[in-house]
Amino acid sequence: MDYKDNSMNLEIGNLQNVGCKVTKLLRKKCKDGIEAMYVLKATLYLLRCSIIEDGIVLGNEAKLDAELAHMIDEAIDESN
Repeated sequence: MDYKDNSMNLEIGNLQNVGCKVTKLLRKKCKDGIEAMYVLKATLYLLRCSIIEDGIVLGNEAKLDAELAHMIDEAIDESN
């Protein structure tokens, strides 16, 4: 990540690499996709707390939360 003038540039290759590792770990440790999504939601909360402590504000935080909640709701509906 590169910070400049309150903006953030993310390295896509690194994000993909980390994302693949997280996905493999979640598949190995979680009993199903729904549990994995709740683990991600809890992790997101903990990371958000860390970001807030560092004084960084996310402009689209509400949108990200809504999208994640929608994904979890869809997964639950599909499993029933």
